[in-house]
Amino acid sequence: MSVISLDWSPVNWEDPNGGFVRLLPFSPLVDFSESFGEWHGLALIASSEEPQLWDEQYEEDQESPNIVRDAMIAQMGHSGRMVKEMTFLEHDSIGKFPDPIPFKSFQSAKKSENPVWFLEPDMDDENWVKLTLDGVDQRASIWNLIQSIGSGRKMMKIARTIAKSTSPHSDDLQIHIASSLSAAWWVIETNHLTEDLHMRINHRIASRIRGSLRSLCQSHNGQIDVEKSAVLLVPVPLVRLQGVLAALDALPDTEEMKQEEE
Repeated sequence: MSVISLDWSPVNWEDPNGGFVRLLPFSPLVDFSESFGEWHGLALIASSEEPQLWDEQYEEDQESPNIVRDAMIAQMGHSGRMVKEMTFLEHDSIGKFPDPIPFKSFQSAKKSENPVWFLEPDMDDENWVKLTLDGVDQRASIWNLIQSIGSGRKMMKIARTIAKSTSPHSDDLQIHIASSLSAAWWVIETNHLTEDLHMRINHRIASRIRGSLRSLCQSHNGQIDVEKSAVLLVPVPLVRLQGVLAALDALPDTEEMKQEEE
């Protein structure tokens, strides 16, 4: 397992073509992030279908608190195990649905009328479908099927290792444990992917981040003070931050992007 950082500090990445990408680290299902200042547009590592799911989860949870969480636990699997362990922490900001940081940042963007882009292509994108199918093929290999035996216990062992090898961000140790659980879940869920496939996925995401930033700069031309630059906010799971940042540093071609429509 590669070294995992649980550094919550936002990272500003300057695009040589103009503007800044502000990578905001967060832990899925945990309602916590560092303050991230002013921003002018939002790019989410999600598909355009996610907001509908978030709205449904929000409405269901309003009607019956924790019903979405309990349904996830009942499904078992790695995701259910992660959520179940989070509930044992008995923390109001942990194990929340819909995923707090992406959902709240999306709501904030809509309220302030800031443009939004989705970084995961929809399934009519042939190249993205090919990447997805490559991941399925790798998961289904006989070696990975063998490795999946006992993966639930393995996930908890990895979570403990991450928690012990990283420094808590604050005095709130429960947030640290929850972020360790989330990181371990990601490790288990993606350990069947080759390094090449990880890089190809991050490369595509980075290309779309640059495209979103270029679109933001073009749409805000003359609307932002000359002393400032356009800032694109990109919430990124803690465990994925370094991979996305490395892909941006490689300066992939800028993909043309269309912002989310009303």
